[in-house]
Amino acid sequence: RDQRLVKELVAGVTRLRRRLDFVVANLTQQTPADMESGVRQVLRLGVYELTERRLAPYALNEHVQLAKVVSGPGAGSFVNGVLRSAARQVEAGTLPTPEVRPLRLLALQHSHPNWLVSRWLSRFGRQGTEALLRRNNMPPIYTVRVNTLRAGASVERLLGQLAAVGVEAEASPLMPTEFIRIRSGLQKLLAEGFVSDGSLVVQDESAGLVVSLLDPQPGERLLDCCAAPGGKTLFAAARMRGHGSITALDVSAPRLGALRRAAELAGVEDMVTTRAVDLRRRVRQPDTATMWQYDKVLLDAPCTGTGVLAKRADLRWRRTPEQLYELVALQQELLEAAACLVAPGGVLVYSTCDIEEEEDQERVRTFLERHPEFEVEPAAAAAVPSGRRGFGASWVPPSVVTAEGFMATLPHVHDTDGAFAARLRR
Repeated sequence: RDQRLVKELVAGVTRLRRRLDFVVANLTQQTPADMESGVRQVLRLGVYELTERRLAPYALNEHVQLAKVVSGPGAGSFVNGVLRSAARQVEAGTLPTPEVRPLRLLALQHSHPNWLVSRWLSRFGRQGTEALLRRNNMPPIYTVRVNTLRAGASVERLLGQLAAVGVEAEASPLMPTEFIRIRSGLQKLLAEGFVSDGSLVVQDESAGLVVSLLDPQPGERLLDCCAAPGGKTLFAAARMRGHGSITALDVSAPRLGALRRAAELAGVEDMVTTRAVDLRRRVRQPDTATMWQYDKVLLDAPCTGTGVLAKRADLRWRRTPEQLYELVALQQELLEAAACLVAPGGVLVYSTCDIEEEEDQERVRTFLERHPEFEVEPAAAAAVPSGRRGFGASWVPPSVVTAEGFMATLPHVHDTDGAFAARLRR
């Protein structure tokens, strides 16, 4: 319980940092940057607990004592005065609110960087942007995937077992035969060993939809180009029923080590081979293009991660517009490299966990202009072979298919992480 509270406080203060700093600055007539770092953090924490957790004013003494510990005895009286004033204003409904031009007002209220809010306003409009900002500031919805390689494993059976230990859960509306949404009791689920024994894997539905679009089949040769930490690799192995081969590449050897351990736990270690290498370097080696030919290639590219801001509370403050365009260049290089390894007639799936068009739709369009030998296979194509898992006449639910035939999820629309994927046939 204490660990859960700590996580909630750290994530909540990090998400709402900009709004909290606005309140603190108005209460103290100082910018947070002018304060000693320990005092700044304690005030953020205190205002967060008063406004978001409705902390009783008498409990503020804990914050005063914390300020003394981290910043010295003199800090206690200052923090006490500021937080008592904040408590009175919360009760009276007079806590400072920003009165600035609409864009900055929206960014302050929902504690996001101006540059992201500006981009989303032009794309989603005011109503859609506000819905997205609110969703990013809510506790994330966690989902788990059933390890269907286990004998008798099913969503129905696991839901019964979870209910027996007090976990509130339901079948995913997007992937009901393999994924479960956890409404409450995630810590119980972990404590009861469902994950540690390999029965369940913590994985978002959006990641599952990417693998569903890839449609890995038993006996195929599959390449996962940026594989760690391995969630999509292992789901692909499950879809292949343990038959076939998967080569998992990543630049991080330690993260591949974790993938190998997870593969052992899932019982698919014999079909997964890991290699610590940069995909771009690998394809520059002599004869690589002729030696490596795969039926299916998955490129889950490094990206800004703007689709996972609810789970990655710090990410909104670490990303910059400059980084976005640096990542666009990297994504293009990786796409060029991945294309060399797709066998004639094979499939390349390009995916990200962001919601920015430059990293998603525009990357695919640019790639297709350079590679006429590839074409988009619409995610809702009527040509999905009969007998394969799918959603009627598509690999993924129609609700996540765009007009161009790509797979795309939005946090405020689908209650998942934001993600994008395109299926390209050579």
